[in-house]
Amino acid sequence: MKSYTSALSIFVVILALANATEVRKCPKSAARALTADEVTISSCPKNKCTLKRNTEASIEMTIKPERDFAELNSDIQGIILDVPLPFPGYYGTSACPYIYDAEGKDKVGCPLKAGETYTYKNSFKILPIYPTVNLVIHWGLGDKQGDAVCFQIPAKIKS
Repeated sequence: MKSYTSALSIFVVILALANATEVRKCPKSAARALTADEVTISSCPKNKCTLKRNTEASIEMTIKPERDFAELNSDIQGIILDVPLPFPGYYGTSACPYIYDAEGKDKVGCPLKAGETYTYKNSFKILPIYPTVNLVIHWGLGDKQGDAVCFQIPAKIKS
């Protein structure tokens, strides 16, 4: 029975790693690097997200800010050939309505306290006007002094 439990545990870990979203630290951000188990994006189970136009993708991530944040704003961009392009309707908007408690059950909004754990839950539309292209998605939440959280993921937009 013990070997069965061990084998099942190993299988669960392998399955979780196979379905983890590859997240990279933002090059110009001082925010702590997130791990794959702290970010979940629908349509991104492997090392490259495939986002289909005319659909909506959801995102959930863990935030544990290193300092207090009175407000959080979204810095969401698509980087194509090293050119950052803001995602219309998301870039520069308040992230506060999408902040939940650590379990992701109750909305708590802003402010965020240093060392506390929060969950950010949102969704974004893949508009039909977006080109079919390989890109890097840059997802940052912060204020004028810096990021509470920031990551980048490789992605592809398809028809």
